[in-house]
Amino acid sequence: MEVTGALSSCARRAGFDFGPGTALVTVQHMLCQTVDLFRAAGQIGLQPENIFALGKYYSNSAPVITAIRNLGATVIDSMVPQPGEFDEAFEFDVKRLWKTVVAGVAQRRIERIIVLDDGGRCIINIPPVLLSRYAVAGVEQTSLGMFLFEEQPPPFAVFSWARAAVKLQIGGHIFSHRLIDRLQAEFLRGTTLSGADIGIVGLGSIGRSLADISARQGNNVFFYDPASDLKVPQYLRGRITRFDSLESLMLRSEYVFGCSGRNPFNNRWPMAHRPGIRLFSGSGGDQEFRPIIRHLKQHPGFRVARKTWDITSDAGPSGPIRIAYLGFPYNFVSRADSAVPTHIVQLETAGLLAGLIQARSYLELVEAGREPDTHIHRISPDAQGFIYDVWLRAMENRGVDIRELYGYDASLLAATESEGWLAENTEPRLQAENDRVEIMVNSILKASHLPAR
Repeated sequence: MEVTGALSSCARRAGFDFGPGTALVTVQHMLCQTVDLFRAAGQIGLQPENIFALGKYYSNSAPVITAIRNLGATVIDSMVPQPGEFDEAFEFDVKRLWKTVVAGVAQRRIERIIVLDDGGRCIINIPPVLLSRYAVAGVEQTSLGMFLFEEQPPPFAVFSWARAAVKLQIGGHIFSHRLIDRLQAEFLRGTTLSGADIGIVGLGSIGRSLADISARQGNNVFFYDPASDLKVPQYLRGRITRFDSLESLMLRSEYVFGCSGRNPFNNRWPMAHRPGIRLFSGSGGDQEFRPIIRHLKQHPGFRVARKTWDITSDAGPSGPIRIAYLGFPYNFVSRADSAVPTHIVQLETAGLLAGLIQARSYLELVEAGREPDTHIHRISPDAQGFIYDVWLRAMENRGVDIRELYGYDASLLAATESEGWLAENTEPRLQAENDRVEIMVNSILKASHLPAR
């Protein structure tokens, strides 16, 4: 792809190389974008036989898994979880992955390990024996993982693509658009979602984007978010209504999108709700609606449709409830090789590659004597700017009007051009001046011959 290829070519010209002693342990959606990522990383020295990967049951594509194995990488088979029990099955899968890694790296000349995670579970479950033997760094790509680190801090330095400005402000619309598109195509069988009462749990990156898209389609949009200091973006003000309680949202809404990245119904269910309410996840795993699923399973009439994986039950506290796709993120419902077209989602894929390059640069410093840390580090704003600019040009060359297709607010796109916007909207915001890792990464970008932002 254009963006991942441009980044790997730039790194190669600058002399960057992952090196034969680098192992990658990763949890990724087994989709075409992951093949693109592994190939781009392979162009700058990451050997496929040193890649150990695990997918997620609800997004695994069998042809993609075969393709990745044909590259030479190891892919662990995923367990089939029971309804509402994804975390338990996934935790078991992660531990099997690490057992495979322990045995695998012992047979190779591995010097360092980079962990690329989706949800944080792989990072926090690293066996102590590997921490004692190898230099380790990580990359986390989801808010779900960052929330987990608040409870269980990572045992090594992690570079957070999850809180990068490009991911938060631009990427959210891509995935939200796909969710709405799938809902209309699959759940509503080609009907546009319009004139409905829409509830959104969590006004983060995905929640904001879903609220914007839903409002543009003529729906009544409500949201609940427990954060007292939440700032509603200017482009949403006057277009959506905030509710003070989750139950109020559930009573008013026909459709509810879970976008919190947490477990919002934990210790709150059962609660009153609108009869016939339909629930869709815009997060990861099944944590958004897990307590509801577990409660409904205990009553007669709990049904899971064989083809759609939709849960239906008449045993809700206020009557019928429908939970789409077993409570898994609905943008994956088609179970195709790509959830979002690979040429579009390369914005995200290139961000992960930048995170891997930054993690490898950090480990180079550690191996040279720098004291390792367990901090959360930001992704270089300069690297984000490179990715975003190349992506914009690639979309223009392909004839993709991102504003028309994804409904980006004009003021947001204008703001991205401002100097300092990327740093101001990337977390963590506190960053040491003259950070040596960022200096190393930014020096790589100079080989691109692109004008500075």
